[in-house]
Amino acid sequence: MTTSLETFKLLAPEIALVVAALVALLGAAFAGLRSGWLVALIGIAAAMGLAGGLPAAGTSIISGPITIDGFSGYIRWTVLVAGGILALVQGGDLFRSAVVRGSGLSRGGTCEEAGTFLILLAGLSLVGIANDLVLLFIGLELISVPTYILLALKRTDARGQEASLKYFFLSLVASAVFLYAATCFYGLGGSTSLAAIGDALRSSDPRLTGMAVVLLPVAVGMAMAGAAFRMAAVPMHFYAPDVYEGTSPGNAAVLSTLPKVAGIVVLARVLGLAIQPLGIAGEIGPAAQIHLSFLWHLAAILAAITMTVGNVMALVQTNLRRLLACSSIAHAGYLLVGIAVAAAAAATRAERPFDGAAAADTMWTIGLGGMSATLLYIATYVVATAGVFAALAYLGHVWPEWSSGSGPRPPREEITDVDDLNGLSSTNPVAAFSLALFLLSLAGIPPLPGFWGKLTLATAALEVDWTSPVTFGSRRAWFVALAIILVLNAAIAAAYYLRIIAAMYFRSTKKGVQADGGLAAGVGMLVCLVLVLMITVQPKRLFTPAMRAGAAASNVLTAADEPAAADEARLVHSD
Repeated sequence: MTTSLETFKLLAPEIALVVAALVALLGAAFAGLRSGWLVALIGIAAAMGLAGGLPAAGTSIISGPITIDGFSGYIRWTVLVAGGILALVQGGDLFRSAVVRGSGLSRGGTCEEAGTFLILLAGLSLVGIANDLVLLFIGLELISVPTYILLALKRTDARGQEASLKYFFLSLVASAVFLYAATCFYGLGGSTSLAAIGDALRSSDPRLTGMAVVLLPVAVGMAMAGAAFRMAAVPMHFYAPDVYEGTSPGNAAVLSTLPKVAGIVVLARVLGLAIQPLGIAGEIGPAAQIHLSFLWHLAAILAAITMTVGNVMALVQTNLRRLLACSSIAHAGYLLVGIAVAAAAAATRAERPFDGAAAADTMWTIGLGGMSATLLYIATYVVATAGVFAALAYLGHVWPEWSSGSGPRPPREEITDVDDLNGLSSTNPVAAFSLALFLLSLAGIPPLPGFWGKLTLATAALEVDWTSPVTFGSRRAWFVALAIILVLNAAIAAAYYLRIIAAMYFRSTKKGVQADGGLAAGVGMLVCLVLVLMITVQPKRLFTPAMRAGAAASNVLTAADEPAAADEARLVHSD
C-alpha cells in the first residue's frame, strides 16, 4: 500500500490542523505570540472549509491507508465541531489553579496549550479515517500524548500534577493493551490493512478457524480494553473521578468527549472486520462468526455494568466534577449498547444470510439502530457535556467570605460542589438556564437531543431478533434485558441531574459565583445552547447523517439509499 498525492489531498483538513498547531507553537517560541486559542479557532475553521460536505450515501474513497466515506466524514465533522467548542471553553478557562493567589491568570503558555490541542484534534480525525492498523495506532497516540501535555500544562498545583500522572501511566497501559490486540489481528490477517484482515477473518480457511478460536477472544478483548480506557468504561473507569477533579473545567470537557469518540471509532473498526462488505455475496466463515458472537456478548455485559456502576457512583457524589465524571462513565455504557446491538445484528445476518425474515430483522438494527444510534448519541452527548463544562468554566469562582478589613484576600475557590450553584438562577439566569437544558438533555428528557439518543438505543436493542420469542438465554432475551437496564439507569441518572437543577432554582445562595471565567467560555456555552435547541427543533438534521454513517460503518445501505447504490458507489485506490 502506497501513499500518493491524492492521499495528501484527502488529508487536507488534518494537515491544516497540524499547520495551525505549528504556527501556535513556533509563534509562541520565536515571535512572542500569545493568542494561541485564536490561532486554534482559525485552524479549525480552515479545516472545516477543506473538509467539504459529508460524502453521499454509498460513496467510499480509498487512498493509501485512509478511507473517506459516510462514517469517516461524520467522525471528522464531529471532531471539528467539538474541537471548535472546546477551543472556546479552553480559551475561557483562564485560571491556572484554584489555589493561586492574586489574579492567577494563565495567559502565559496558552499557545503551547492551543498547539497541543490542535495536534490532539488532528490525531482524532486521523483515527476516524484510518483503514490501517499502523495509522490507527499513530492516531490514537496523537490523542494520548497531547492529552498528557494538556493536563500537565493547565494545572501547576499538586492535584493537577497528580491527575496528569495518573492519566499518563494508565494510558500507557491502555496503549500497550491495544497494541497487543493489533498484533493479534496482524497475526490473523497477515497484514496491517483492515480490509485484508477482514477478508482473512471472513474466509472459510480451516487453518484460520483453528487459530481464531484461540486468538480472536484475546484480540477482541484487548481491543475492547483499550477502547474502554478512552471511553472511561468498566473496568478501565476508575481513573476518571480523580482526574476530572484534579484538572481544569476545560480539560475535563476534553477528557469527557474526544477520547470517547476515539473509543467508538476503534470498536466500529473492530466490528467492521467481520461484516461482509457491501455488494459482496456469500457467507462469512466461522472465524468471523466467532468474532461477532464474542464481541456482542462482551459489549452487552460491559454496557450493562458500566452504565449501572457510573450512575450508582454519581448518586452519592457531592463534588460537581466527580459527579460529572461518574456521569461520563454511565454514558460510556449507553454508547456500548449500540455497539452490542450492531454486532448482534451482524451475527444474525451471518447465521441466516439468505433468509428474507433475517434480512428484515437486521435492517433496522444494523443500518439504523445499532451503530447509527451510537453515533447519534455521541453527537448529542458531546454537545451537552461540552456545554456543561463551558458553563462551569464561564462561572469561574465562588465569591469568598471576606471583607477588606478582615485581612488579606483569600485564595480563589473554583466551583467544586453542587451547593456552590445554589441560587444561580437569580444571579446568572442565562447560565442557569443553559446548564439546566444541558443536564436535562443528558438525563434524556423529551424532546431534547439526549432523549432521541436514548430512545434510539433502547429501540435498537428491542429490535434484535424481534421475530424470535423471548426465551431464557436467547439473544433476544439478552437485549430485552439490556433495554430495560438502560431505561432504569436513565431514571437513576435523572435523580442526580435534577438535584443540580434544584440547587440552581430552588435554593437560596450564600456566596454566589463571580462569572469571571472569560468571554470565550461564555460564547462556547451559548454555541452549545443554540446547537441543543436546533437539534430539539429539527432532530432530522442529525438523524440523517448519523443513519448514513452507521450504515457505512456496518457495510449496509438504508432502504432509502438502496436504489442509488450502484450509481453512487465509487472506489479510488492508490495502492
